[in-house]
Amino acid sequence: MNLGLDGIGLGPLNLSWQSLTLLLGVVTWLGLARFAHAERALFITLLVARLWAALPGLDGGRPLLENVLDIVDVRRGSWAWLPGLLAGLLALWWPQRRFPSGLPRALVVTLTVAALPGLLKPAPQGLQATLPATPLPRLIALQPQPPAPLPTGGIVNFWATWCGPCRSELPLLEAQQSQGANIQLVNVGESAQTVGAFLKANMLGVQTWLQGQELSGPLGVTGYPTTLAVSRTGRVVARHLGPLSGAQLRHLLELAKGAP
Repeated sequence: MNLGLDGIGLGPLNLSWQSLTLLLGVVTWLGLARFAHAERALFITLLVARLWAALPGLDGGRPLLENVLDIVDVRRGSWAWLPGLLAGLLALWWPQRRFPSGLPRALVVTLTVAALPGLLKPAPQGLQATLPATPLPRLIALQPQPPAPLPTGGIVNFWATWCGPCRSELPLLEAQQSQGANIQLVNVGESAQTVGAFLKANMLGVQTWLQGQELSGPLGVTGYPTTLAVSRTGRVVARHLGPLSGAQLRHLLELAKGAP
């Protein structure tokens, strides 16, 4: 087991701290909430929290399946817990116009257990808080380019061709990159031939940097995909482990643009 800055590694499985919080909360609630309508309240809480967070990032210009994945792929995180919890409490209150007697204990214990991952998350000791100016080679239109430092003031996404979650978010990143968004894809540990063949086979026109292992270690990247929001001065202002939804990508881009 590996405790990283972005999540916990269990062999080949990487679980973000947000996902671990969700898992612990759901399991605890199902174990303690033995009163009527508890499962329905949980479903309504998750549904409202997910929709409230994901809907602003949906785009009519994207294929329908990609928009649907933004909502149903829980690996993408993005939960609006306050609206979700309020909807869930309303679902418990409404049938009998009162809350069940066991609710306070179940709710307090669930929230406490769900908060535990915040205590396990290690401090970023020894890790760089700014993007290193290490020159990396790049593929543009499948053609290798001379090494150069990554630009700042945008998104840096670490990925690999063997990573399923990485592949699932590439169409979203490609679409935003083609519209001029400052999104820097950084492949880790694979040759230019491997990456080029993958992009060509999947008809992807993304521009990507290579040899990202030169940056992933100093930045504490332990799972893929990992996305960093980097300010104009190169400071890492936010991190996300796992595939992104449209709303999350837009939020990270705004953080990168607005941070000093």
